Amino acid sequence: MRKKIISIFVGYQSFENHYASDFFETPENIDMLVWHNVKSSALEKLPKNIETQQLPEFDYKGKTDFLRYLKAKATLRYNDKTQTLPNHFLYRVAPGKSTFKKKLKFGLINFLAIFYASKKGIQKLEDIFFDLTRKSNYYKVCLTYLKANTPDMIYCSHQVSSLSLAPVLAARDLGVPVVSFIHSWDNLPKGNKMLKADHYFVWSDYMKEEMEAYYPDEVQENNITVTGTPQFTCYTKPEYLIPKELFYKAYNLPTDKKLLCFSGNFTSIGMDDPLYLQDLAEAVKLYNQTNSTQYHVILRANPADYNEGFIPILKKYKDVLTEVIPTWNHDEFPLPESYTVNSNSGVLYSTLHYSSAIFNIGSTMALDAILLGKPAFYCYYKQANGHKDFDIDRLYHFVHFKTFTKHDKAVYMMRKQEEFAEILQDFEILEQQNRQERLAWAKSIAKHPLNEVSNRMYHAFQNLLN
Repeated sequence: MRKKIISIFVGYQSFENHYASDFFETPENIDMLVWHNVKSSALEKLPKNIETQQLPEFDYKGKTDFLRYLKAKATLRYNDKTQTLPNHFLYRVAPGKSTFKKKLKFGLINFLAIFYASKKGIQKLEDIFFDLTRKSNYYKVCLTYLKANTPDMIYCSHQVSSLSLAPVLAARDLGVPVVSFIHSWDNLPKGNKMLKADHYFVWSDYMKEEMEAYYPDEVQENNITVTGTPQFTCYTKPEYLIPKELFYKAYNLPTDKKLLCFSGNFTSIGMDDPLYLQDLAEAVKLYNQTNSTQYHVILRANPADYNEGFIPILKKYKDVLTEVIPTWNHDEFPLPESYTVNSNSGVLYSTLHYSSAIFNIGSTMALDAILLGKPAFYCYYKQANGHKDFDIDRLYHFVHFKTFTKHDKAVYMMRKQEEFAEILQDFEILEQQNRQERLAWAKSIAKHPLNEVSNRMYHAFQNLLN
């Protein structure tokens, strides 16, 4: 008997990751409808049997948004009380560059969170939040749509987005089982899980244990499946790797030098990223003057949140530093019109593949690099002229870094600026060191083989639908 699954995609990157993992190559007994809010050329490449439907217009009000943040902050405080590591409140969202009104809002949220930081308090906030969501037109249109389409199951690809909540809530109100994927390896400690599902797909046994620790009343042993993540499947596919000659020509990269990648964070936690990039570029410039082996730095800034501080550094060190923009820009970096591989995934894969190592400040890109056999280096020292609101010690006390407890040599921690020069001098030795520990850490985060994720997901779907 044929079954119908409606898959919800509210983020471009999540959709592209699933596409690269062959998620849309469905078994014969499953019909798939993609309910989405994404703009992607991959939508046009979906198999002909896959239907697509745009999600309705989003109309949450300010009160709903306030409750969302308040529930998240209360959860962080509660987790600090109940979990082994009491550093969850480090994840609190700050207003950043903002108006006085917005700063006042976040101040009030942080204050009220103190009084709701209990099991009953969080449940009360969630009940109010869900009830307000049900009153939105967005929810009502979702409910009508699901009644008309009668799916056997809903699959939600991202558990954090506000856009996911109403369709999932409508499905559960109709008695349609919901499976939710936990989008990222650092999501669960952040306390911002937006929705409740009947079943969860997680990256690893480690993440399964996290689900059981953070949501003991919601999850049971038999409603969590370790599937791995589609995020890294493209690294196993040769078609996503841009040919070397084309990649180097497109970005005007030197072919006679070893490439070192510096990856940028979100600006809210990457305030000092330009200063660390400058330290690396300066070290490379000095090293190249006296050594036969030559290096060149390529910058991959955060594609969703560009740090303008990189601009003067790129100009100052243009002889040893090049930016690799993670989307096609045909004016600056012309590529053949016939080249149709997804740009963001293709550029990311190629950037890491052709680099000898990656440097950053606590970014999860270290995991990407290690999965491709490259060593990763975290900068862990203070900048004398750093941003007053940036605390590097706070960054490395984030709860998700406890994954290094068993694999403390998986990523090399740089404790002083002078280590850049030392690393360049001893790079060949460091490149070979701790290979097994790096891989062991990566496997503890994301289930292997990386290209079997969709098969594991569909095996779980079949069991749940029978």
